[in-house]
Amino acid sequence: MGAALKIPSALPAGRTFLVLLLASAGISGLVGPGFSAFATTPDHRDDPVPVALFGATVVDGTGAPPLQDAVVVLAQGRIECVGPRGHCPVPDGIPTLDVTGHWITPGLVDAHAHFSLSGWVDSRPDLLDLRAEYPYASTIARLRRSPELFFQSYLCSGVTAVFDLGGFPWTWELRDRARVSGAAPTIAAAGPFLSTRDAWLNLPAERQFLHMSDRDAVRSGADYLISSGADAVKVLHLGGEGPSGRAGREREYLELAGRWARSGGIPLIVHATELELAREALEAGASILAHSVEDQVVDDAFVDLLRRRGGFYTPTLWVHEAAAQLRERHWVEDELDEICVDPGTLERLRSTSVRPGRDSDDQLADARMDDEGRRRVMEENLLRIHAAGVPLLVGSDAGNPLVPHGPGIHRELGALQAAGIPPEDLLRAATLNGARAMGMAEIMGSVEAGKVADLLVLRGDPLEDVANLNRSLRMVVRGGYVLGRDDLAFTAP
Repeated sequence: MGAALKIPSALPAGRTFLVLLLASAGISGLVGPGFSAFATTPDHRDDPVPVALFGATVVDGTGAPPLQDAVVVLAQGRIECVGPRGHCPVPDGIPTLDVTGHWITPGLVDAHAHFSLSGWVDSRPDLLDLRAEYPYASTIARLRRSPELFFQSYLCSGVTAVFDLGGFPWTWELRDRARVSGAAPTIAAAGPFLSTRDAWLNLPAERQFLHMSDRDAVRSGADYLISSGADAVKVLHLGGEGPSGRAGREREYLELAGRWARSGGIPLIVHATELELAREALEAGASILAHSVEDQVVDDAFVDLLRRRGGFYTPTLWVHEAAAQLRERHWVEDELDEICVDPGTLERLRSTSVRPGRDSDDQLADARMDDEGRRRVMEENLLRIHAAGVPLLVGSDAGNPLVPHGPGIHRELGALQAAGIPPEDLLRAATLNGARAMGMAEIMGSVEAGKVADLLVLRGDPLEDVANLNRSLRMVVRGGYVLGRDDLAFTAP
């Protein structure tokens, strides 16, 4: 083992510091060239050089006990070895980083996001119509043109993989671009939604909602998704009042969508927030419920069905708080948002307080009471489902108003911890479970030999408080490239 480079706990571990540290030892090529260079010249990067990290406590994401004083050897963008000292020989001549006093975890997986949404109301005029100032077509064109902003936000937040659960067809192109870039998270994308209701948030020549108006529409929509390379079939199963017989037709169409998804070898993911609709989704073959059941407490039969079907449950608690903040025109900014949210989005988020249409104080108080009742039901359901051993996913529903891409996952993790889910279970939900849901657990999601080197280096124990995944983040390793957080920041930490 060569001379070890010590990462002091009191110093920032960003690019400037790491470059100087490595240069002093005559080592180059370990630290990435800065996010903008990564993003604009992905085909001209140097390959990541091998590196060994030692001395940290590894929390590998599998639920195994933490491994203290561990060695993690990275080579060719993958984890070559992880284990105690003596178990992982370090090849002569490769750089080593002494990360004693730190923790190493897998990179995080946001299992519910939407790249077709901006994180503000300009992409959701159905919630607050500002199209006179922010034309919808222009907003969507901007999102399509500049995905690097959100890529940077995710990596800055420690998110190395994202499951896009519905949007315009160009999200498939975005996914493919990300897979050849070292400056992006790994992305899976469902593409357009199949919906039991028609929706108007489409463009003249491009749709993100495909209405399941009849059996032929279901077949043609599902065939289009599968033929286009969708990573899932996502159905909006909305229920509600309607013409006599509609509920039966919607169940039939959902079952048909499930059969098509199975024939294409991809999962059926369903938005269903009412108990009976969620039950229908599972009976139709859904493997992922994209939201909490919020209308009533789940019964034992539902929990047993969810467990027997091997389904994942995605609570998405925080998006409800975000909706309340939008209603109140009061976005609660976190001190780290300025670091990981691009300046344009941050400016729009901060302008929420001056936007028109705020309800009266009495109306807002009534709405908060309704929110509180819904929150209690969602939290009780979460705890019942978790206690039954159903695997959880951590999905922020990023892109919806006041849920910014990247930092949104930490708001969701905080809400889940406050609801009573232990940090060790949340870490598994936000890493290996997410990789399983994306169909990529063989290559990512845990700190295990052979997997892609997507790692976080923290100065705080994530098993003590999930907030340490954000507030103590020192370095992000994406595909073997080592980046300090300030290298990924939009503004200096």
